[in-house]
Amino acid sequence: MGFRINTNVAALNAKANSDLNSKSLDASLNRLSSGLRINSAADDASGMAIADSLRSQANTLGQAISNGNDALGILQTADKAMDEQLKILDTIKTKATQAAQDGQSLKTRTMLQADINRLMEELDNIANTTSFNGKQLLSGSFTNQEFQIGSSSNQTVKASIGATQSSKIGVTRFETGSQSVSSGVVGLTIKNYNGIEDFKFQDVVISTSVGTGLGALAEEINRNADKTGVRASYDVKTVGTFAIKGGTTSNDFAINGVTIGKVDYKDGDENGSLVSAINAVKDTTGVQASKDENGRLVLTSADGRGIKIEGSIGQGSGILASQKENYGRLSLVKNDGRDINISGTNLSAIGMGAADLISQNSVSLRESKGQIDANTADAMGFNSYAGGGKQIIVGYSTITAYMSTQGSGFSEGSGFSIGSGKNMSIGLANGAVFISAMSGAGSAVYNVSAGSGFSEGSGNSQFALLKTSAANAAGVVNETSGVTTLKGAMAVMDIAETAINNLDQIRADIGSVQNQITSTINNITVTQVNVKSAESQIRDVDFASESANYSKANILAQSGSYAMAQANASQQNVLRLLQ
Repeated sequence: MGFRINTNVAALNAKANSDLNSKSLDASLNRLSSGLRINSAADDASGMAIADSLRSQANTLGQAISNGNDALGILQTADKAMDEQLKILDTIKTKATQAAQDGQSLKTRTMLQADINRLMEELDNIANTTSFNGKQLLSGSFTNQEFQIGSSSNQTVKASIGATQSSKIGVTRFETGSQSVSSGVVGLTIKNYNGIEDFKFQDVVISTSVGTGLGALAEEINRNADKTGVRASYDVKTVGTFAIKGGTTSNDFAINGVTIGKVDYKDGDENGSLVSAINAVKDTTGVQASKDENGRLVLTSADGRGIKIEGSIGQGSGILASQKENYGRLSLVKNDGRDINISGTNLSAIGMGAADLISQNSVSLRESKGQIDANTADAMGFNSYAGGGKQIIVGYSTITAYMSTQGSGFSEGSGFSIGSGKNMSIGLANGAVFISAMSGAGSAVYNVSAGSGFSEGSGNSQFALLKTSAANAAGVVNETSGVTTLKGAMAVMDIAETAINNLDQIRADIGSVQNQITSTINNITVTQVNVKSAESQIRDVDFASESANYSKANILAQSGSYAMAQANASQQNVLRLLQ
């Protein structure tokens, strides 16, 4: 080629290549110094877009992990608080168990109830003060709370924590049937005991024979309590209407088929002749006699068979003609607070037939702390027939009508009228409520006679009001609080057990959510690692490869400088032509 001076093509080529090498060297140094393969959009436009998306996802997943850990912190805070509440409930149940024996006096039971009241206050204090970042956890307001634990919206885990105050836990169902005065074979079925199926018990005979009665039925129910969730107790007790007055039993006087015979007894059974005569055969009859604090005769069937009196026990015993056959009251309790739905055959023999009046109520832990109202007390089985309440006699409008037609010797002029000194009529009047008639069969509606202690216009009131209103004419009244009575202590045991089950269920629910969140966090962590790895593949520099590129660019830069110098030096050859 020719020699040119104005245009040094070789030098220009060397410069152009040196510029490219310089850019490569600068880019390589930039990557090596920053650690990034992409330092600007020009480095890799599509790669940068993908890497930015991956980085956003990774950062969001990192915050989701933080959210999940916050959720775990909230749930663990609630869990530990409920663990302390469970210890309190264990103590309450232990103290109720301590009170549930007649070796305790009213004073010691009252002291135990005071301890239980304090424990309930602390339980409520924990429920009302446990919080996380100012948010109440155990008050019942923490429901359906969401925690974002995904990189896209609405990828959440929901959690709820039930209320744990004493007014919200321990809700226990109590149901007690009417007094049973008829025998028979009972077939009992609990409907939908598990929400789906019915549970049919074996048929049980209700009679006065050994191994029968409500005791046998309660045993059958309790044997299957783990399946049905229903437990049973019974109260077969006949209580005289008034304090024992002097009298004589007939020669054919018998209890449960065992003849006791003629017994003369004094006012108040002063010498114990009546009580002793009955107790002499108690191992055969299953019936034990005693006197209550009001001097009334009390006949109790310990094993739950019926009590049937034949012959005459005497007018002075306080036992009415309507009380001569008694099969007791059956009480049922269920620890989930739901209604106990029953069906079956001959349920009237256990006081739970279609026309019978079943006292029922659901009671929370806090309600057991104060005075137990009449309705609740009756549902819990506090009031046996004529025990704690008046006799309810249907079919007679007045005491005179009853006395003159029952063959009891209480007719006018018999020596037992008001003012005779025996006060028989007064005792009977104070111990019974006379109802003229029953109407609306099966609907539990009664007509109430005038002078029976009921107000005018009450003839169509439901009998449940007669039976369970506080301080009503039927004599069913409020009971003292909690464990201050044996029945109350038993009830508090049931309620405390329900409360423990409630808290265990709440803890189990939040424990499941904790496991769910932990698994989600573990999965998110793995996802975040993989996303960061994918981003790194695009955005981060490979130092080994880039070091090789840098070495190449560096060498080329040096060789380019040498080439440019040589290209410039080659122009000196033109001067030789001019010499």
